[in-house]
Amino acid sequence: MRVVAGIDVGNHTTEIVLARILDGAVQPLTHGQAPTRGRKGSRESLEGAAALLHRIEVDAQVRADELALSAIRPVDTETAPLAPAASPRSPVRSLRRPDASTPAGTGYAVGRHVPLTDLTGPPQDGPTIVSVDADTDFEVAAAAITAAVEHGWNIVGVLAAQDDAVLIRNRIPVDVPVVDEVILDGLASGVLVAVEVVAEGRAYRALADPIALCAALDLGHDQIHDVAEFTRELSDSPAIAVTARTEPPEPPAVDEDYIEFRADGQTVRYSPAQAHAILRREPPGSVVRIRLRSIPTADHEIAVDDAFFTDLAALDSGTWLRRGVADARGTVVALLAADHVEDAAATLTELTGRPARTIATEPDAAARGARTTPGLPPDSVVCDIGGGTIDLIGSDHTVTAAGAGETITVAVARMLNIPKALAERVKRTPAIRVEGPHVAHEEDGRRLFLDAPAPADAIGRLCTRGTAGLVPFSTKLAAEEWRSLRLAIKQETVAANIARCLAAFAKPPTALVLAGGGALDDELLRTVGESLRALGVVVGRANIDGVHGPRFAVASGLVHLSAAG
Repeated sequence: MRVVAGIDVGNHTTEIVLARILDGAVQPLTHGQAPTRGRKGSRESLEGAAALLHRIEVDAQVRADELALSAIRPVDTETAPLAPAASPRSPVRSLRRPDASTPAGTGYAVGRHVPLTDLTGPPQDGPTIVSVDADTDFEVAAAAITAAVEHGWNIVGVLAAQDDAVLIRNRIPVDVPVVDEVILDGLASGVLVAVEVVAEGRAYRALADPIALCAALDLGHDQIHDVAEFTRELSDSPAIAVTARTEPPEPPAVDEDYIEFRADGQTVRYSPAQAHAILRREPPGSVVRIRLRSIPTADHEIAVDDAFFTDLAALDSGTWLRRGVADARGTVVALLAADHVEDAAATLTELTGRPARTIATEPDAAARGARTTPGLPPDSVVCDIGGGTIDLIGSDHTVTAAGAGETITVAVARMLNIPKALAERVKRTPAIRVEGPHVAHEEDGRRLFLDAPAPADAIGRLCTRGTAGLVPFSTKLAAEEWRSLRLAIKQETVAANIARCLAAFAKPPTALVLAGGGALDDELLRTVGESLRALGVVVGRANIDGVHGPRFAVASGLVHLSAAG
């Protein structure tokens, strides 16, 4: 007989299961958890694990004979100021600068591009889009366009490199859309260009329709999915200027940030903004190297096994929030480094005086622990949601991805401008908005009377219910808005990441069983279920050994693997 401690040092929490092993049978004794100290795999984190083990042993009056560990792989989750950009795989590109703000005229048009200097020749057949470079004065441009119209040119739109759209539009005899602050570099003469300026107070944008844009630029139907991804960014634009992409985007310069992908035996380097959409669609394993100087652990090139980006602006737009109630600047970046922590077992042996062994990977241990759940369908895929990684483990295929519970916490902290410790608390449960000393507003619209008068700092604020009473965290959000934003964050981070990973499997399983600390979140169970409902995948929750619930999959799995030899 021996007593084994399965120790799971996670990115956010550390879990330990103590069990007695007799003739290969596992008898669970006790379990416990604590927040991970420092970075996962650091000596500080292992000292925290040793302290937790000591506390559990004292409480249970039992001493572990040996310690079982999994290979430790830290994930870094931070926010970075990355502006999203259209995918470099898109067959179209936007000509207008993102911060441009003064278009003129209204309507939309499609025509062949003609530089202003070429209007002196005979009129061309068909509609024409004229471009005015940055060196040309607006009065000179307006006079040249007016003369061209008088000579028979069919001018249907104007592209201005400067912010002269209104000045040009007021001086020409035709009512056409004039798009300002356009990037003319690389725009060849004669190519098709589509332009649109939305009338003030109107919402209709003809060219944000991917079918219409494909037809306008003579693009094939095989490219419509990439065009649709591109047009999502046009839905709020007051002006649009788009042309077909004729060459791939230039790779980032040597001294710039980049994401490096490997596909079909080739290595391609993109800027972080260009890579944003690709990282959310490609299965884990396609990205191999990364440099992001705004993140301390990636300020120099590092090898990675996966990266996952979540654009906060997309969350803001997707929940239809009132502008200004949440900070939607930046991108949440999760990076899974390619290196492993090699000396964790040796350090724990030193700290505890007990033999410690690294006996499995985290996915293997999680699968072994989760499959002790009573009533689990035999072809189920186990999904272990940790603080930093998501592991999907099937019978013959395993996928590990960066971006899990910590991604939700960082997104909440950033958007609400609150500390991460508070974000960790408020992300899990519904909140109330305190309207007065005795009245609060629930997320479902109900009003309730409080059992005790609310503290002064809670009145007029959105609050979460803490063990010591109400904890305020926002003055701007209504309760219903916070519910919508909270669910959207979970949908666009963990749920979207799980759907990305599941696409790497040959066929969807009957059931996906969620394990790890994230599985305790009922809303995450719901958002993952919604993401996979179209695939016919049932989403359930693990109950490790029938007694531990979902959290202790890795720790218990290590004990079972140790018992098996």
